[in-house]
Amino acid sequence: MTQTEYIDVTPHPRILGVLGDIEFQPWQCLAELVDNAFDEFHSHSDTAARPSVAISLPPENSNRASAAITVKDTGRGMSLAEANRAIRAGWSSNARHGSLGLFGMGFNISTARLGRKTTVRTGRVEDSHWIEVDLDLTAISRSSRYHAPYRLVPKSDPNAHGTTIIICDLKTEQFDYVKRSYNHKAIRDKLGDVYSYLLSERGFLLTINGKKVQPRIPCVWGEERYVTRSGVEIHAVQHVDKPLPGKKACMDCGYWSSVDSEVCDECEGDRLELRERRIWGWLGIQRYVHRNDYGIDFLRNGRKILMKDKRVFKWQDEAEMSEPEDEYPIDSKIPMGRIIGEIHCDHVMPNYQKTAFEFETSEWRQVIRTIRGDSPLRPKIAKRLGLRENQSPLALLYTGFRRNEAGLNYLIPGDGRNPLHEKAREWAKLFRSGDPDYQSDEIWYRAAYQHDNPVTGDPDPGSDDILPGLGSDLLDPSENTGEETPSPGSTPGGRTERSTPSSETLDERIQRYRDSATSIVDLSGDYIHADLGRVTLTAWAVQGGKTLLDREEQPVPVFPIMLRPPKLEVFIDTNHRLFRDFGTDMRDIALVEVAEFMRVRVGGVSIPLATIVADLKAQSSSPQLTPAAMADEAERLMERIRNCMVGPVSENPAIHWPLLTKDELATAQRRFAVESSEATAWNDALANGDFIAYAPAEAIIRVVKASPGEFLDGKVFKRSYAALTDPGARELVVERLINPLSDLALLEGHRPRLDLEELSRIRVSCRLIERDLTEAM
Repeated sequence: MTQTEYIDVTPHPRILGVLGDIEFQPWQCLAELVDNAFDEFHSHSDTAARPSVAISLPPENSNRASAAITVKDTGRGMSLAEANRAIRAGWSSNARHGSLGLFGMGFNISTARLGRKTTVRTGRVEDSHWIEVDLDLTAISRSSRYHAPYRLVPKSDPNAHGTTIIICDLKTEQFDYVKRSYNHKAIRDKLGDVYSYLLSERGFLLTINGKKVQPRIPCVWGEERYVTRSGVEIHAVQHVDKPLPGKKACMDCGYWSSVDSEVCDECEGDRLELRERRIWGWLGIQRYVHRNDYGIDFLRNGRKILMKDKRVFKWQDEAEMSEPEDEYPIDSKIPMGRIIGEIHCDHVMPNYQKTAFEFETSEWRQVIRTIRGDSPLRPKIAKRLGLRENQSPLALLYTGFRRNEAGLNYLIPGDGRNPLHEKAREWAKLFRSGDPDYQSDEIWYRAAYQHDNPVTGDPDPGSDDILPGLGSDLLDPSENTGEETPSPGSTPGGRTERSTPSSETLDERIQRYRDSATSIVDLSGDYIHADLGRVTLTAWAVQGGKTLLDREEQPVPVFPIMLRPPKLEVFIDTNHRLFRDFGTDMRDIALVEVAEFMRVRVGGVSIPLATIVADLKAQSSSPQLTPAAMADEAERLMERIRNCMVGPVSENPAIHWPLLTKDELATAQRRFAVESSEATAWNDALANGDFIAYAPAEAIIRVVKASPGEFLDGKVFKRSYAALTDPGARELVVERLINPLSDLALLEGHRPRLDLEELSRIRVSCRLIERDLTEAM
């Protein structure tokens, strides 16, 4: 008869020291302890008290010998048996599903990583004492037994409950990090991001050294905002809610088995629980673009496992035979994105560090398919590969918002000339700081609207000319008396009559200006001068024929006033002849007034006014008139033109590609080799019209001149062409288009040295083309 013997598998005491060498960042160590506390709140949500966890980190002036890290929660507390199991290495009271603290090593890894001594103090409301357990790694490692002494400490408040973890004898590297006040903020910000859903939606409270950890709220456009593509409204927020068939979850290994399984298909354990599964959350468009600050957050039980993840923006064939290919963002010289989202997938297992999911599981692949579908986001690529068009939530947002072009068509703030990416990011900082003026997306929306409808000087109210030099009597000559008719509110001499009653107070007058004004969002913001201090500028374009009066009630083109320091308001009379008749840039004059205000406010300053204006101008969003800046703008517009031309060219490629010279075809092939996907062949690009997306600017101009009817009338450019029957009129339309296009082609192809007047002309050409372009899908 064979005798069965057993071995003792209690872990050696030195295992705890080894656990402390596992790579965990300080915030991860703290998060492991917070997870355990939040799990308690998850499983007992009926408690009346607000779930709260308080973390205490050593101050900057502390010394390592006496420093400690404390994590205290207001949970139910533990019994002695529960505390014993919680501290034991390798054991977990948490089920593999439904908990944040998945792995029994979490407590041991985090505490051993931070310090050599840990005290756990815990108690329940029904207990008359606290249980205090000391875990001294150095002392335990010297012994041959895995023993941690404990003691019972009477409660001063019999109703007190919860668990406190105190870590001392901190390791030098960890102590040097956690004592710095700057790192305190970094840890707060990180945990505010990791637990943003629980903090903002579930009411959990987390503090560090008495300061509340603020959830990182997504700065996303409102659900009511939308763009239109092919007659379909695409809203800026897309909700995701996909119920999955229930399965039995193994509480030992985490494997999902079928509903009729009696034991786990993976480990043959019998701790199975039938659980519902669901993929839910949202995808949306951020109010600003950024090189890195975008992507999808994936959450498990309310905690973020993946943050700003960008793998959903890559396409790879189902067989994974090719390398993943970037699909977003790919439409700009400097790739910046703004698609974000929060996707909850509680049924998918993370790794032990909770920094990733088990990507090779069918559960994770199902999450990705739900978010981004089975085919490429780009319809033409999908069609070329013989795949159906992608209808996923991500593909819908991609169709509507893939480009970062200013205006309402893509919901991007702009100033009438360029997108205001930097200013939009500044507004996002104000949003996250809690500034009430920036909580809604109204300021971003106004800036996008103003890009399409720039704030400019009012047209001459006394002129009804159809064309310059041709009066309104062109339609009815009998009404031409030869006499000048004064416009309302003005005298024949051109002076505007003051229509403001003298009894009006200054505050009433200022409010009247605001009521008839439009905020110039691209000019507004903080302006700082090293010697003159700071002002927070709000610029108003006063329209509708309202005459501006200064404090002495004298008419002025611009009126600055500070009612609440440092908030300076500048009102601009857009109808004033300074702007209307002489074409003076109202933004420049407004900054002159700001500079003079700052100089007078300080007094006794000898800094030249022009120097102050130059400093303020550099802080504004005014575009630079430099060869490099204009060349970048020309390249951006030419890229848009190429993309818009792909559709018309694809209808009959054979009549267009022979127009390219041998050198131009070679240039197009080289660009194609660098920029196209691996699944695309050059012969296919010639056959389906895609070659035009890689053609040089000179070729683009030649193709447009050869077949203007293919590209005008709203197909690529808005100019009317087909309705004109006179050949001379048609030639004029084409010539007016080709002239500014030639300026763009010059800069894109050669980047020559240009003087200020030439650059000014090219800027105008860019504006003309921008205004004339239709939008490509």
